Amino acid sequence: MPISSAIFKAYDIRGVVDDTLTEQAAWQVGHALAALARQRGCTEAVVGRDGRLSGPRLCKALAEGLMSGGIDVVDVGMVPTPLVYFATHLLANGTGVQVTGSHNPPAYNGLKMMVAGETLHGETIQGLLHWIQTHVPNGAVEPKATDTVATASTGTVSGSGPEGPRGSYRELNVWPDYLKKIVGDVRLTRPLRIAVDCGNGVAGAFAKPLYEAMGCEVTELFCEVDGNFPNHHPDPAHPENLQDLIACLARGDAELGLAFDGDGDRLGVVTKDGQIIYPDRQLILFCPRCTRPQPRCANYLRRKMHPPRGQSRAGSRRPTLDVENRPFAD
Repeated sequence: MPISSAIFKAYDIRGVVDDTLTEQAAWQVGHALAALARQRGCTEAVVGRDGRLSGPRLCKALAEGLMSGGIDVVDVGMVPTPLVYFATHLLANGTGVQVTGSHNPPAYNGLKMMVAGETLHGETIQGLLHWIQTHVPNGAVEPKATDTVATASTGTVSGSGPEGPRGSYRELNVWPDYLKKIVGDVRLTRPLRIAVDCGNGVAGAFAKPLYEAMGCEVTELFCEVDGNFPNHHPDPAHPENLQDLIACLARGDAELGLAFDGDGDRLGVVTKDGQIIYPDRQLILFCPRCTRPQPRCANYLRRKMHPPRGQSRAGSRRPTLDVENRPFAD
């Protein structure tokens, strides 16, 4: 069955599971990513997944596609998206894929992709589609002498064909290294009492031990990972999804509220008196640290917050800062 072109978005691959996004599609994307990774000199890729019910089987199909293309796979399991990015840094391979539907409804899932240190977007993602339509139009691999995958900078690039040994598979727990890194890097000026609403997303499995290790007293809301998202939609960009957190702050001792989306890379902040600190104001806090080691981040974030003249952000909600597409340097 031909792959659906509708799942190839500007910054990720995303679709309705078993409709536009199937296990076969995940395998095909994995195989195309293997071709691109080999062209860029990569031999290893990290894979991970959020807490959605379809995650295990889609991640398995993705890994099979990568290995069939000659890429060694390191599976970090069910983790927030930032831990996949961290794993690519820890292993110094710069290549990873997170199987995640992010802040979308339960029926959705998708892929966030990085190859050789570049988070894939735009023409490069469309290039994956073109490669699949050319090389695996019916789901079966059709080896050719040269694999071609489009990139934003050159239009097309050529790499070696899929001949060669199958990639290997291993599992890796990166959580201890991630926890050590964060606790060693962040120092609180005083202990804090915080409330954390993870919306039944994957961040719920990690938020409490992380913040407690940093010296916080944590009140949990909906931190049980449940891909059905039974309590509210896992998107802190919308005020209606922060009402439980606001109520918790009003009735309890917590001084600050934090909310995460389905894969833990979108942050909502609420003050003790119920004010929502939208991402445009969060940016004021983040920019000094982020721009010192990597000045181009400032330009990237500015483009996200202020589209070019003639373009407008979809919808009427307040600006949303998506740091998910650019992992910051240390």
